Amino acid sequence: MLAVWYYNDGGEPRGPLPLAELLPLLSQIADRQHVKVWRHGFDDWKPVGEVREVARHLPVAAEGAEIKNIEPELSGIGGWLGLLAFGQVMGILRQVVAVGQYPQTISDDIWRRFPIALWGEMGMYAALIGLSIYTAWLLFNHSRRFPGFFLVQMVCAIFFPIVDLFWVATIFSVSLDQPMSKFLTVEPLEAGKMLVTAIASAIWISYVLRSRRVANTFTK
Repeated sequence: MLAVWYYNDGGEPRGPLPLAELLPLLSQIADRQHVKVWRHGFDDWKPVGEVREVARHLPVAAEGAEIKNIEPELSGIGGWLGLLAFGQVMGILRQVVAVGQYPQTISDDIWRRFPIALWGEMGMYAALIGLSIYTAWLLFNHSRRFPGFFLVQMVCAIFFPIVDLFWVATIFSVSLDQPMSKFLTVEPLEAGKMLVTAIASAIWISYVLRSRRVANTFTK
């Protein structure tokens, strides 16, 4: 998510510009009182003097003038974003524990008859854990790549059980020479978990796409 800015001088929007290029341009405008700026995360155009991250870098425009009514911008890992960060870390721990316990739930006979199916599942779990860990690293480093990777992670979380089901059903069907439909069954409890995961993922995707705090935080 690029932190690009637009400014409106004389009724004509100009941009997009990174903050490093925007500041010198604004410094050259004698009367900045009537200049407004906008970037992703703002509901509307704002006067320069009311945007802390811009105003604090600009010199006073004229004698006796002062920057006022500067509203603090929501940023940093707090609020709902703090809850998201906590869930991200706990999700990784749950995945690691689940993978560690998985081999113990499979009988030796199943391991001997269907090793490809089981190792394939383990590989998919490992890939999902790797994606989650990297996304967490982007999160705590305030990387602008975090929103994109988080959306990918949420989509993977939604479709992972479905892909896993088809993978195992395919291997079992081929190995046992039986219709795949016989193995495409989902227990009610598992179906409920899949539904909850899909709803939670949709909520967090909407939050990341719309949140001002997210837009303000991930700019590096």
